[in-house]
Amino acid sequence: MRTMNDRGYELRRIPRERRPVLDRLASAGRRPQIHALIELDVSEAARRIADADGLVSWTGFVLASFARSVALHPDVNARRSGNRILVFDRVDVGATVERHWEGRIVLDVLTIRSADRRSPVELSALLRESKYGPGESHEAHGMMRGVLRLPGPLRRAAIRIAGARPSIASGFGPAVGVTSIGMFTTSWGWAVPLAPLTVIATVGAVRERAIVRDGVVVARSMLPLTLSFDHAVIDGAPATRFTETLRDLVESASALAGDV
Repeated sequence: MRTMNDRGYELRRIPRERRPVLDRLASAGRRPQIHALIELDVSEAARRIADADGLVSWTGFVLASFARSVALHPDVNARRSGNRILVFDRVDVGATVERHWEGRIVLDVLTIRSADRRSPVELSALLRESKYGPGESHEAHGMMRGVLRLPGPLRRAAIRIAGARPSIASGFGPAVGVTSIGMFTTSWGWAVPLAPLTVIATVGAVRERAIVRDGVVVARSMLPLTLSFDHAVIDGAPATRFTETLRDLVESASALAGDV
């Protein structure tokens, strides 16, 4: 189909709600990131999810386990602010969602307060509800309203300078987050995101795979998970300890048993 200008294409403005995403990606490109690509045995979790008193999604379960891991390793719940590290005392998690609203699909971030104190059932319900409707208001106030009107390079430079002030950096949203690609694919693998969070977990698709247990090949439900860390805030050893705690919580499915 030919476009109205008969040039074979049409020009569209970048949606205003897309600009913060571009700003975050530009910021993330300057961060030294380390990634952990892990494979988790979620056979026990699959059994408990099937028996749960309420609907539990895989993302909701991982989010609950992730938040509890952050609570056990509070040093990862932090953000760089200039030459200082800002450590949060509450486990708020940013969850990436695709929101359906007014005939469009908009990428949004749902901020879940005190996520470590919420059950997988409650978190799964929040994620389902967040997919429809207008969502949270991300409208800027005060000085930031003027900053967001600046051209892209000036806007990002102003945000970077403002982020050196802890009082402003603390308002940039959660330092940790979860995003899921498992519901969009039937294939196996990991995703390595470019994200401005200190820690982000990317949830893949659960698939049955052949693995070795006690010298015997067995079929188990396996989940690929990518953990990405801002190396300016977290060193390799703390990142590894956090990863192993998350592995233990996910494979034991303790969030579904109320053990944590």
